[in-house]
Amino acid sequence: MHADCIKKVMAAAGGRKLSDAKIKAIDDAISGKMRELARVDPDGWRAKSADQRITEAAKAAMDDLDAAAKRKEMLAGVQVLKSAEAARRVDDMRGAAATKVTRSQALARDIENSNNYVHAVHDDAVSSLGDMLDAASSKDGTGVLRNLGMRIFDLENPQMTADVVREVFKNADGSTGNAVAKAGARAWLDTIERLRVRFNAAGGDVGRLDYGYIGQAVDQVRVQATTPDDFAGKVLPLLDRRRYLNEDGSMMNDAQVREILRAAHETLASDGMNKTEPGQFKGAGARANRGSESRVLHFKDGDAWIDYMREFGEGSLYDSMMGHIGAMARNIGLVERYGPNPEQTFRVLSDIAEREDGRGTMKNRALGNTPQAYWDILSGKTSSPENARLAAIGQGVRNVQTAAKLGSAIISSLTDIGTIAATLHYDRLPYFQMLKNIGKNLDADHREFLQAHGVIAESLTSTLNRWTGDHLTNNLTGRVASSVMKLSFMNAWTDGLRRAFSATMMQGFAKKVGTGWQQLDEWDRFMMARKGITEDDWNIIAKAKPTERGGDAYLTRDAIMATGEDGAQQAATKWMAFVSDEAQFAIVNPDMATRAIVTGGGMPTGTVRGEAMRSFMQFKSFPTAMVTRHWRRLFDTPQGLEGAPAGFGAQTAAGAAINRTAVFAGLNVSLMLLGAIVLQEKAILQGKDPYDMTEPKFWARALGQGGGLGYVGDFITKDPTEQRGSNFEQAGGTVLGPAGGAVAGLAGDLVLTNLWEAAKGKDTHFGAEALRWLNSQAPGVSLWQVRGAWDHWFLHNMQENLNPGYLSRMRNRAMQDWGQDYWWQPGEFAPERAPDFSNVTGD
Repeated sequence: MHADCIKKVMAAAGGRKLSDAKIKAIDDAISGKMRELARVDPDGWRAKSADQRITEAAKAAMDDLDAAAKRKEMLAGVQVLKSAEAARRVDDMRGAAATKVTRSQALARDIENSNNYVHAVHDDAVSSLGDMLDAASSKDGTGVLRNLGMRIFDLENPQMTADVVREVFKNADGSTGNAVAKAGARAWLDTIERLRVRFNAAGGDVGRLDYGYIGQAVDQVRVQATTPDDFAGKVLPLLDRRRYLNEDGSMMNDAQVREILRAAHETLASDGMNKTEPGQFKGAGARANRGSESRVLHFKDGDAWIDYMREFGEGSLYDSMMGHIGAMARNIGLVERYGPNPEQTFRVLSDIAEREDGRGTMKNRALGNTPQAYWDILSGKTSSPENARLAAIGQGVRNVQTAAKLGSAIISSLTDIGTIAATLHYDRLPYFQMLKNIGKNLDADHREFLQAHGVIAESLTSTLNRWTGDHLTNNLTGRVASSVMKLSFMNAWTDGLRRAFSATMMQGFAKKVGTGWQQLDEWDRFMMARKGITEDDWNIIAKAKPTERGGDAYLTRDAIMATGEDGAQQAATKWMAFVSDEAQFAIVNPDMATRAIVTGGGMPTGTVRGEAMRSFMQFKSFPTAMVTRHWRRLFDTPQGLEGAPAGFGAQTAAGAAINRTAVFAGLNVSLMLLGAIVLQEKAILQGKDPYDMTEPKFWARALGQGGGLGYVGDFITKDPTEQRGSNFEQAGGTVLGPAGGAVAGLAGDLVLTNLWEAAKGKDTHFGAEALRWLNSQAPGVSLWQVRGAWDHWFLHNMQENLNPGYLSRMRNRAMQDWGQDYWWQPGEFAPERAPDFSNVTGD
């Protein structure tokens, strides 16, 4: 900055002496302010003299700096209050359990509640996107193949997508003539504006653009594949050049804008690592400042955005939108729960916990992981890849295993009935009301009603991860895996049951509205306090007027918001977080503790350890979650509270031990019985007669199939007679997970075993084993609707041709191991008889 400029700045500052660093900051602020003022009134700005522009910009910059200083002071006060509030919550968590809870464990539980809170903010936002969801699923103007692809593989309707983007960039002015696209764009713009306002109310600082905004989900690998010059050359024609001005108001030339784009390429390709100095502290900074940075890429219209995303984007328009909402929901949740700088709050709470419990001790861990692992998941560090290529490969491999192995997962999901019954009993909700609400799922209007009130189907947001522990990605393998889950009706089953349970819970608690906190029984107060709902929150919730529909009353988010009470928004969010989490107890979904285990302690994707742990734990999320959810809750719940359901009302230590043993046994017996039904269903679908249920080993397998014993039961009750001839794959799958088992099968069963047999002069059967291995990795062949036909019409006969005598040996093994015959003979086009159910009793 020139000397005369410095004098003008000091004069604008009231004659105060400024340091060199301050002058540099002001210089940068003035340059930015000059460009900002030029964009507001380009002609008027250019008409001013250079001195006038500098003076006006300097004054505006100083005003901004003063406002920033005042804002910083305000945020510091908010930070103190939120830190104290978080510390109180941790103290409350220590008292809300039957067993002694250390400070570290209480902190981990508070983070779990915060994760539920973020989830509720997200669902709240998605609930207002009804018109956007209608546009995304609209099949108007699509041909037969595209229509089929949309139904099975979640493909986009290209014309509708283009019209929605155009409408968004034009602030939904109807210029496309597409009423559906206009309504969808309006829903999107209103939703993100509501999120922006809520974030800023909590201390954020995100400005509003004068054109419609859509985030850019950029594929880092695709950006890395281009040079900075190529990137600049491709993006330059897509930009709105009116947004790129010099300080005097003149438009930047191509060379200047190219320089900006080359810098943007470096940032996108390195995920921002180019902006850090060696040795620099890499703290996350104030979360409240997220989104306040100036956006670099301003596209001239919707078509330019589409062209950019086609070249460098990841996923669809819908994926970009959901990604933006997810990021905003996380920022809102963190700032509302932990203040403008959540990292600082967590670090203070973590340091206090480590000081009290000891670093690296068992007291410093919750279910094997430190609070840091939970925090990394909540703050998004775990889902941010360190190496994008490695992360993409690892996720792709797991997607393939999901598509190949989970086509019949819905059969195993019959055991959900047991966990639903246990959760209804725990929450004291009526079983028959749950059955009634399951029936209501057939009514599209009822489903829309629940969605509008924040009960969001996970399949809408591709977060169906109860079996895999992973979110299904939007690339080819992810779409194939998602299609398998959809075609198997797994999505419909899970979403329908969770929707019904959520409705039952909102109906049950609607009857308690109007009751004071102290008039609630101890059990209700305990349940809500355990999920972070305080007396002050309930005093707001109790004033709500339940939402009526079809003769039933529901305690909804909107009913709580309608009270107009100070703090109603946070109370409503906590309430929906409570509902959502209980639904995920009923129809078991991985909680944060499970995710910490599955990710090896919150390790990011794209790391060797993180990807290895995710591969090992794939398909183990469900049995692990049984431990982290139902086992933990059973032993954490105090006995003898007023109003406690049967099994939780003991008044003595001995009685409590008996109760817990009885509840644990009851849960496992019910799951074992359901597991027995599942085993018989699987046998029949495979063309076999039912198992002999008089065999003790059958009930051992049923116990593992039910899932009540968690991962241990899943491991120790695995039948070693399954997958004969695939020894390496079976052993590798047990130790390394399904992906590791596939590699072990390829290297061991297919290569090493055949080389050894060839060296010994034995028959190798390479073709048959190669077919078996390929079949185990093929997507869709495990679908329960087609598996029988596929096996009998194709696989069995191919195996017999490649390995004569295969079918007779398979039949003999079934007879030897279980006394079973086949009601649909292997290799036959159609069955000759019905299943022999007398085999169930050993006859």
